[in-house]
Amino acid sequence: MADENCAVGTTKNYKSGEHKVHKFGGTCLATTESIAAVTRIIKSEATPGDVVVVSANGNVTNWLLTLIEGGIPNGNILVDYFRSLQSGIEFDDVILEKIEADIEAICNAIERGGLSQCDILAHGETWSSLILADLLNQKGCKAQAIDSCRCLKLNTESYQYPFDQIFADDALSDLYAAESDTVFVVTGFVALDRESRKTTLGRNGSDFSATALGYLINSPNITIWTDVNGIYTADPKIIRNPLLVDSLTLCEAQALSELGANVLHEKTVLPLLSYKGRVHIKSFELPGESGTHISQDAVSAEYSSRNIASNAELSQSSELTDRVKTITFKPKLHKVCVHSIDELQARRIQQRLAEKSIASYVNGYDITQHKLTFYIEKSDVFAVTSTIKALQHYPSILLSNMTLISLVGQDIRQNKRIIERFIRRLSAFDTQEIHYPNNSHSLSVVIDDYHAESLLRDLHTSFFYQEPTVPIVVLGYGNIGKKFVELIEQGHERLGKNLNRSIQILAVANSKRFVSNFDGLDISKVENILASGSDNSSNQIFPWLEQYAGRELIIIDATASESISERYKSFAANKWHIISANKIAASDREFARDVESTLATHRRIWKKNTTAGAGLPIQAAIKNLHESGDRIEEVSGIFSGSLSWLFSEFNGSQPFTELLKVAQDNAYTEPDPREDLSGNDVIRKIRILAEQLGFDDAPEDFEPAISEELLEGTVGDFWSKSKAINGYYQQLLEKAKTNNRLLRYIATLTPKELSLKLEFIDHSHPFASLNPCDNVFQVVSAWYKDNPLIIQGPGAGREVTAGGILNDLCDLLRGN
Repeated sequence: MADENCAVGTTKNYKSGEHKVHKFGGTCLATTESIAAVTRIIKSEATPGDVVVVSANGNVTNWLLTLIEGGIPNGNILVDYFRSLQSGIEFDDVILEKIEADIEAICNAIERGGLSQCDILAHGETWSSLILADLLNQKGCKAQAIDSCRCLKLNTESYQYPFDQIFADDALSDLYAAESDTVFVVTGFVALDRESRKTTLGRNGSDFSATALGYLINSPNITIWTDVNGIYTADPKIIRNPLLVDSLTLCEAQALSELGANVLHEKTVLPLLSYKGRVHIKSFELPGESGTHISQDAVSAEYSSRNIASNAELSQSSELTDRVKTITFKPKLHKVCVHSIDELQARRIQQRLAEKSIASYVNGYDITQHKLTFYIEKSDVFAVTSTIKALQHYPSILLSNMTLISLVGQDIRQNKRIIERFIRRLSAFDTQEIHYPNNSHSLSVVIDDYHAESLLRDLHTSFFYQEPTVPIVVLGYGNIGKKFVELIEQGHERLGKNLNRSIQILAVANSKRFVSNFDGLDISKVENILASGSDNSSNQIFPWLEQYAGRELIIIDATASESISERYKSFAANKWHIISANKIAASDREFARDVESTLATHRRIWKKNTTAGAGLPIQAAIKNLHESGDRIEEVSGIFSGSLSWLFSEFNGSQPFTELLKVAQDNAYTEPDPREDLSGNDVIRKIRILAEQLGFDDAPEDFEPAISEELLEGTVGDFWSKSKAINGYYQQLLEKAKTNNRLLRYIATLTPKELSLKLEFIDHSHPFASLNPCDNVFQVVSAWYKDNPLIIQGPGAGREVTAGGILNDLCDLLRGN
């Protein structure tokens, strides 16, 4: 019994504008399951007079080509394949017998040289159409297999529409007049040439056949069924969860096709330029989904509410999302150069390549150097060089393994914000050249294959989500580094909104392991994956990072490592920003100046606000006072949060070393507590602030907070002296109590002297009433002489230091 949705009634005039076109590619027709799905789609959606264009089943075309080239000895692989299909979907035995006879004849003809390559390859589409038409008839949907050579004949004098219109009109008129209640299953990929010989239409030839037939029958709708649900914002094989593009204008589709998009070939678009039919690109596996539609209407892309809802981070201005529709990716290209030719000769070369259906990209003629350059696919190198040599010119291959990446969207070249963002994102990569195609709907860049996917991910995030931040590398995953990563995770959404950028941590390292991901690490899993990360026992992360040399990168040094601080000059030379909680490099005046000078040359920044005062804004205050014209005369205070906590808590009720261990466990002290007690940690802060204040030439008078002989030896030796240490501080405490004083480790910076001493101060002193762990900075200046500026707050601990690093990161990303 005939299905009510298929082949009921009679066909109307073939140009009535009511007959639809469906095209199914080889993937759709590769297996018994996929062919069954295609049959269901046609039964559901086709009506009498509709045209179904088919490619060859699965890999049949490739097998035929390999057979011609001698890559396989016989046609057994083809026979076995069709027998397997027949056993699953049970098409007519007569068809199988014909296919087997054709395969035998092809093998014989190859031995004798009796058939052209086009004649042999055309069999794939013929077999496919016979099988599908038979299956439709079995299901009650009347169908007829049609050889496209009956209606498609090339007329190469017309590039805009290269088919003979009169020939097609006569053939289609006869076909529609003779048949009724029929769906026409037409072979794609094949047509007649001007001499009425069978020829093939090249890459994506079946899509070309479909849009050509759509034009000929004035079809209102052409559906190209594939294994993907339309066109996405980027290649789903590279980008995780790209967005589906609901609609494209014809201008955008043409630009997309000219850039070598696999889903939409340049030839496919040509017939659409001559009439107002719509094209849908849909998945045969998801026939109920809307896919992507293409029309001549100049409408902006609409992203489905499902996609937008599933991407909460999508916070791009409408000006950008309405314009940039998709980003194309064409890898493995070779750059060809032809020297010593004039402009007319260059055009002749390009015309000859087009006649041979050889795609070329980024075509450019340099009138001053008389040379033509362009990019081609690797598979076309021989054909291109042979064609050019036939014209008495001598090409050379300048570059290989290059990728063309292009933004596509209606009139994006007229949008200044898009161009600025495009250029800004490219500045972090070593690109070969930027190209502006001969239309206003695309922007292109050429980059080497190795870095191409990273650039694609960067551009995709920038134009369809939030502009990605500069990649971040966290060195040190101890107390501070770990807390910093936690702060990023907890505030990820807030930071993204405030900065209008997504935060991307490229790598995290500790002294033993490092982990990395070009797309950015999953922050929530850093601790787990770091345990099994790559070996970093010999600082292997730094050779790995060299691939980013010359590209913008942010190094966050959350260590106290001297060996890492020694690398700051190389970081600067590599054009990387530095955010440092490590005081060692910043406190070395000559070294720091060299680093700053190199960074300034490359327009990079060194943020080090946590090197003095943890998260307290003392360095920002000094900078602001200087810039506003104030003259700072003195800065004094307690610069060590760890010693602030120790001397506030030490009251004799427990030994000093027990308190010291508590401080160490809470990350108040440096990993080696002798750095604090020796004064080294505070001395570094003094020198960092002195450099900023302009006091760096003042003489130094620094005293440790403990007897020097107690600091000698290893860390183990130090702890073994606990009894002596406790006795030392107990004596000082008793002296302070006797005189009604307090112990405080005070730094003083003036143009005349830089000093650091453990002092006995009165209870009324400004530095007396501090909360444990507080730092305090007292600034005396021309404006703050009688009433000094006081900056006070926590000066130690993982939270405040990590928060200070995050503040530096935000300032850097804002350009402050």
